[in-house]
Amino acid sequence: MPKDYAGRGRAPTKAKRKRKPAKRVSPKQRVIFHGPSFAVGALVGAAIVILTAYGPELFEVPQVTQNTTATDERAAPALEFDFPDLLKNSQVVADPEPYAVPEELQNTANRSYRIQAASFRNHTDAEQLRARLLLENLPAQTSSSDVSGQVWHRVVVGPFPRRVEAERAMTRLREQGLTAMWMNNRN
Repeated sequence: MPKDYAGRGRAPTKAKRKRKPAKRVSPKQRVIFHGPSFAVGALVGAAIVILTAYGPELFEVPQVTQNTTATDERAAPALEFDFPDLLKNSQVVADPEPYAVPEELQNTANRSYRIQAASFRNHTDAEQLRARLLLENLPAQTSSSDVSGQVWHRVVVGPFPRRVEAERAMTRLREQGLTAMWMNNRN
């Protein structure tokens, strides 16, 4: 059966309701500044400020004192400071022991920090990683060692004089996907 698509946008059973147009306010009818309201607000605000500032003084009941000499007797006593004389006539002895640096911390001052970035059986792979780390502005070198009859080539980053610098380098190595580890070296 054929369909009629000509009237598909209309609803045949519902009647349209007409909306009333909104009232438009002319610029003359809008009140932006109303002088009398502003003046009353300013006067009320000023009265509140004055009452809070001067109210306690205005409503205070004066007290009559019969003895005026009592206030003279309660005058502030003269102040004397003995501290400067005590310092001039004494000698201060300081104990430097609580402020001394422990030996463990003195030994760490001479410490250098190194990080093993990776180790390879192939020397070419180690040199490629060393070159890549040098391009990343990390001080790297390779070293060879014999482990259980096999030669391993390790890529070492450092030495760093401070632990903070070494930790920054460790973070940069981890960002590149390398599982680096600390080496125990002392200078």
